[in-house]
Amino acid sequence: MVVPEGDTPLTVQELEVLTDLAEAAVIAESPTQMAEFALTRLSGMCGASSAVLYGTDSRSFSPFCFNLGMGAGDVSLVSEWCGRHIGQARGGEPEVLPATLEMGSDLPLQLFPLTVSKRVFGFLGLAMPAHAALPGALMSRILRLLSHSLANLLGRMAMERQVYYLNTYLNVSSMIAQTLALKDVLEAVVYLSMEAVSAEAASVLLLDHEKKTFRFYAVEGPAKPLLLHATFPADRGLAGAVLTSLESEVVHDVRKDPRFYGDIDATSGFVTRNMVLIPLVAGEEKVGVLEVLNKAEEAGFTEEDRRLLESIAGEIAFAIRDATMFEWVVNSYCRQRQGLNSCSGCKRPLGSWTPCVKYREEAGLLK
Repeated sequence: MVVPEGDTPLTVQELEVLTDLAEAAVIAESPTQMAEFALTRLSGMCGASSAVLYGTDSRSFSPFCFNLGMGAGDVSLVSEWCGRHIGQARGGEPEVLPATLEMGSDLPLQLFPLTVSKRVFGFLGLAMPAHAALPGALMSRILRLLSHSLANLLGRMAMERQVYYLNTYLNVSSMIAQTLALKDVLEAVVYLSMEAVSAEAASVLLLDHEKKTFRFYAVEGPAKPLLLHATFPADRGLAGAVLTSLESEVVHDVRKDPRFYGDIDATSGFVTRNMVLIPLVAGEEKVGVLEVLNKAEEAGFTEEDRRLLESIAGEIAFAIRDATMFEWVVNSYCRQRQGLNSCSGCKRPLGSWTPCVKYREEAGLLK
């Protein structure tokens, strides 16, 4: 058996462990699959009461965190600690989670840095007695294997997500560019937004001309029949706060946010748990808010979700402004000055104005 310089030969049992982990890493289709097998195998070997695998990717705004045997509170504490200390950790030097975090387990959680090209990008955590620690030679090989496997899987997942988000954006942009039927487009866009981030419901809230009232203009989800065309004051709720600040937000628990306007839930029977809110602004004009509600996954909405919805919101805002402007021109110029009730028979079309050209194309009025 060839042994790398400075490494201690492994026993047959230890080689079997490495072989199993390597095979799992090769066939895993996601970081979750690989993490579940690795943590189960390692916990069984060293008698760990709980375990966690945490990693980040430079192309992703949200870290990966998978655990076995931890409560929700413990996972949140560990993830927060890892996020704060990942830039300070040094490869090869395990750390014990501070007792001040008051983990639910009686056993100390030992965190082993995961490194690629001398950069720490994650941690393997095992809550185990000190005497149950794995041999140093085996652990160093396990960490190298996990580091490269997790880094590759996280990188692939980030790329796939970026491609999916780009396709979603292009679909939305193409739909908006091809028609002036704003109502139909926004209903399709709201559905795409909901599907893209795995949410239960979504809506577009439009401001009225006086900028004092929100109206549910497009809605997807269980409460659609009750909410469509419903209104509420534009200075109320999370939507009002977001449109005032012009900053998008991810709200993980709306019931704990004093800005939440509960009257809509009370009226519709829909129960909002979490949401993403994106202000719709065309240039300097505020036109409304895009809301996406109730992430299907327990972890809630991510920063990637917010970024995707921000890009879609930009397209929606300008589509609303263009459609509103077209409606105003038709009512004030085409119908009043020319005495027409429709674009049919128009003798003086605004040939250089894109919305006018689009409308006449859809109506079959261009030769």
